[in-house]
Amino acid sequence: MKLFILIFFFSVFLIAFQSEDCYSQRMRSGSRSGNRSQVSRPSNSNSGRTSISGRNTNSTGKTRDSKDIQNRNKEINSNDKKGVNRDNSKDFNKDNKKGVNDNMKDKDNNRDNIKDKDRNRDDINKDRNNNINNINNVNVYHGYSYGGYHPYYYHPYTPYHWGPYWHPAGFYLAVMFTTAVVVSCSNQNYYYNEGVYYQSSGSGYVVVNAPVGANVTVIPSDNIIVIVEPTTYYYFGGTFYTKSGDTYTVVKAPAGAVVKEIPEGAEEVEVDGKKLLKYNDTFFQPVVKDGDDAYEVVELKK
Repeated sequence: MKLFILIFFFSVFLIAFQSEDCYSQRMRSGSRSGNRSQVSRPSNSNSGRTSISGRNTNSTGKTRDSKDIQNRNKEINSNDKKGVNRDNSKDFNKDNKKGVNDNMKDKDNNRDNIKDKDRNRDDINKDRNNNINNINNVNVYHGYSYGGYHPYYYHPYTPYHWGPYWHPAGFYLAVMFTTAVVVSCSNQNYYYNEGVYYQSSGSGYVVVNAPVGANVTVIPSDNIIVIVEPTTYYYFGGTFYTKSGDTYTVVKAPAGAVVKEIPEGAEEVEVDGKKLLKYNDTFFQPVVKDGDDAYEVVELKK
């Protein structure tokens, strides 16, 4: 029991001694800290770093050389220039390609236009050659001559058409007009309507030249009066008529009669070195009357 009490008091003593020692150490450390001189830390200002102008703005403790910065600036500028040049070159190439393509299209269009013009010229030349061949391939009446009352004056032949009801010889009609009348001449029957003569052909009708000697009571009102002394003639659709009372009679074309229109179906022939027109076995020489192109009926002689 006594031993236990001794151990207890000894333990209390040790604990009290250690606490006093710790307190003294704390006091010493506080006095030391109070006697220490304050040390200022470097501020976070830009001192020590190197700016682009060459001043130190040290953030990492290292300094940058202005030459390095200039080199980098050069690299940046060169890269920018390369990028700009690349973009510009791309745009320029695109524009050039478009321009070249447009020029090529224009050239192709011009070539096509030139080809079309050449084709048109060829067609015109062919037409001219055909016309020349048609003119050159005229029937020549050797050993014949003729005489006329008007001077010979050549001009091109232009067929004339008389209104909607008139048709040239050879025209086919499927159904006859209800206004047509039957005309008999030289034991032949004809259908007559508006100055045109028809004959039956198969299931239709075909236009024929007016038969000489046929008599009709009416001819179209736009007929032309032609006087060859002492006779007065009425001309319509390539046919000459004389009048007796109320009857018009188809007659042979009188020599010396001058008309300005010849219908379709005439052909060019050559007689005595001159070119005449032949229509329904009648010969016409080209002349001028009252300043207009006209044709004079002539008779051929051997």
